[in-house]
Amino acid sequence: MIVRWHKDQNYFIVRMYQDLMGDWIITQSWGHCGEDEGEFSHTVAGSYDHARALLNRINQQQRARGFQLNERREEQLWLDFG
Repeated sequence: MIVRWHKDQNYFIVRMYQDLMGDWIITQSWGHCGEDEGEFSHTVAGSYDHARALLNRINQQQRARGFQLNERREEQLWLDFG
């Protein structure tokens, strides 16, 4: 899942995914659209429910900071490597 927020030229993106070990990861990245440099962090969540709770908290924080949610549809691709 990818969720994007923006405020003026600033962006904040969160990716929530399960890694190959089965852990749920929250990756946050942020920066300014006019600059090449940005920052990021990774958080390992204990479960899917914990990851969703973190995502909800991040959403509340970004909206409180004046960021607006970008409404985009995402298509999940399932690849069969077997």
